[in-house]
Amino acid sequence: MNFEFRDGISSTLSSPLSSPVAAGRADGSEYGSPKSPAAAKRVDEAGEKLAAEMLVFNQVAAELKAKRDGSVGLAGRCAQVLEVATELFGVAPTWTAFYRETVGVDGVVRALFTDAAEMREYECSDAHCKVLEMLTALRSRDLPDCDPNEPQRMITVRIPKSLHDSICKEANDLQVSVNKLCITRLIQRVDRSLIPSSTQKRRGRRPGAEYAKATAAECAMPSADADSASA
Repeated sequence: MNFEFRDGISSTLSSPLSSPVAAGRADGSEYGSPKSPAAAKRVDEAGEKLAAEMLVFNQVAAELKAKRDGSVGLAGRCAQVLEVATELFGVAPTWTAFYRETVGVDGVVRALFTDAAEMREYECSDAHCKVLEMLTALRSRDLPDCDPNEPQRMITVRIPKSLHDSICKEANDLQVSVNKLCITRLIQRVDRSLIPSSTQKRRGRRPGAEYAKATAAECAMPSADADSASA
């Protein structure tokens, strides 16, 4: 069966603050209904505040990137990750921005731990646990779901009904949405010994040359001019 993750992962590229649908949710009005001047003003002010906070966050992130030193030992690099994460945690306007600059593909972790074995050692360190705790704290706050500086994606996962039922029950027991639970699972470290091996040909979509080309094209596209993009 098809199972879609929609909490913070969708095909739209537009900012949540620039989206008419999202704006309708933000001011309490029905989808597609006209907003009052006061509600529109609140949305505009929220957008300006988020833009200002993103500017500060990006400046801090750039300064911290310039100070990175990958020549020190593993313990020293773990300490650097924790220092960067602590600084960014204090100014992060969205959990997505924090994730991107810490454990994301272009974040400080992957920049300092390029070797797979050392990456596994880092993921078992106290520093990594503390970074995940910071990320969880940011996700728990009443922050914007989306980062206007980063495109969003939607993924579809085929899973059996029994697994889907288990996920739904767990989410219900934890009193969180299925989407939030799934994102939480995706953020966690994966025990490689529990990933099944297979001699069969890999099926389904996977990152490759076309994916990289599409990503580069979307990054060059002004988000204000792009209403949506394919997953």
